[in-house]
Amino acid sequence: MPKTKLTLLLLAALLLGACLGFYINDAIIRARIRSYSQMPENMPQHITGLLTKRLDLTLEQQQQVLAVLNSYSDRMAQAREQTRNLFTSLLQEITAEVDQHLTPEQVAEHKKMLDELQKRRQDNRALMRVYRPSESDNQSRK
Repeated sequence: MPKTKLTLLLLAALLLGACLGFYINDAIIRARIRSYSQMPENMPQHITGLLTKRLDLTLEQQQQVLAVLNSYSDRMAQAREQTRNLFTSLLQEITAEVDQHLTPEQVAEHKKMLDELQKRRQDNRALMRVYRPSESDNQSRK
């Protein structure tokens, strides 16, 4: 009887540890996503603010730096879009080539795996939007 109680106690401790680990890991992941999503949408002003704090820029320098960053913002957005499109096309090529080596059942399961991955990415993006700070939060941090 004492061995049974000890076994049950150890099993309960193990189960409790697993549950706590799961929830702590979830909290850590959410905190990381929250910190990554706190980049302001107006990146030129954000970068200018960082440079101002670190380099002690004058008002004139701030305006000049902001003008430079704004002049490149369209090109940076185009580069991001091109990179995103290139990455997507490469993934499609890889998927098609991998599928050539799979059975029909494996192709179906592979497609299911890719759909699950896409869903997870969309959920992560949605989570990042939920944790995106409001404009008043951005102003209070400055």
